[in-house]
Amino acid sequence: MEEPQIVRYRTGEQFSWHYDEIPPPQLVNGGQRVGTLLVYLNDVENGGGTMFRDLVDSKDNQLTMKPKVGSALLFFPAFEDGRPDDRTLHKGEVAMDEKWIAQMWIHERDYNPAVPESNSHTAAEKSVEETRRTLGYIS
Repeated sequence: MEEPQIVRYRTGEQFSWHYDEIPPPQLVNGGQRVGTLLVYLNDVENGGGTMFRDLVDSKDNQLTMKPKVGSALLFFPAFEDGRPDDRTLHKGEVAMDEKWIAQMWIHERDYNPAVPESNSHTAAEKSVEETRRTLGYIS
C-alpha cells in the first residue's frame, strides 16, 4: 500500500479528471494500483463529490459519491491482471465548502515508500503545528 495521504480542498477547489493507474515506467515499484480507498473526513453540503465519467447509478446519472463524514469509497482502477480499467476516470467536483479526505492505494505487489530521506513525521511536527495554529484549528 502507498503512503496514505490527507488532502484538504479549500472552498472553490477541485481535482480534474484523472485515472489512478500507474504509468508503465513506474510499475517496478509494487506494480499497478488495484484498489483506491477514499475516506471522507467531513460533510460537504455543496459540491465536492467524487464523480465517475463513465459509470452511472441506477437512475442513469453519473455515479457520484457525496462527501459524508466517516463514509468511504472503494474502487478498483485496474483489473486483477493489472490492466487499467478505463471506466474509472474520475474527478473531485468543485467543493463549495472545505473538504477533507484520506486516500490510500493498494498495489499488486509490495510497494516501497518513496519518502525523501529527511522527510519524517517527527521532522514535520513543528511545521504542522504552526500551520494548524495559523489556520485556526488550534489556539
